[in-house]
Amino acid sequence: MPRRRRRRTVAFAVLATGLVLGASLANAELVERGNLFVKFAGGISPTNLPRHANAPIRVRIDGTVRTLSGERPPALRWISIEINRGGRIDTRGLPICRRSEIEAATSARALATCGPALVGAGRYLAGVTFPEQDTFPLQGRILAFNTVIGGERAILAHVYGRKPFPNSRIFVFHIRRTSGTFGTVLTAALPKALNRNGYLKRIVLNLRRDFVYRGRKHSYLSAACGAPAGTNLGVFPFVRVGMTFADGRKLASTLIRSCTVRR
Repeated sequence: MPRRRRRRTVAFAVLATGLVLGASLANAELVERGNLFVKFAGGISPTNLPRHANAPIRVRIDGTVRTLSGERPPALRWISIEINRGGRIDTRGLPICRRSEIEAATSARALATCGPALVGAGRYLAGVTFPEQDTFPLQGRILAFNTVIGGERAILAHVYGRKPFPNSRIFVFHIRRTSGTFGTVLTAALPKALNRNGYLKRIVLNLRRDFVYRGRKHSYLSAACGAPAGTNLGVFPFVRVGMTFADGRKLASTLIRSCTVRR
């Protein structure tokens, strides 16, 4: 076989192996412990990014909880979202929202009060069971606001729904920087008092905010495409999502995603 053709064949084989591996890892997002299943999904957009400079991105996280038997799953007590170190959070000049300003507020009222601090939105589907009563579905909106707690950056997640009755909750994602593959970690505790009779079925959260500070454009989240030198395709562990439930079970998954270098 001619040398040039042989090199092309080897390169194609390496690329195909990488794509197959990436696809298999990307689809390995359903995790289980006993009869409890969690499906994690999500990604970034756009996926076409500069190689050496950060550009604005949106991060989407989607988690679905179910049991094999169809019974109610245990209550969620802890959630963590670890974002690849290539991602960057910028809050310079971004207004902050105080918890007291949106406590017990509707979504419309929370937006009217803290709209300038909005960094994302989403939705949730849950259920609530009261003693000796049927299970009621809960669904509603999530609004994510920039805040500072104890001198550290954080996110106020305002959860509001109207069915089967008006209900409002707030939980806090604390943000910290770490070394290693996942450089930004968001963690939130959901104490028993917050969802005493409830359980989560699905949560979707989209984080994105562009703003202007001192005449310059900023983005709450930004990233570059860290493709290897000589290639325009990068495959990377985008995010690791974990959930801990009231019965002690912990389920987590790493989502593998790809990016291309913007020309």
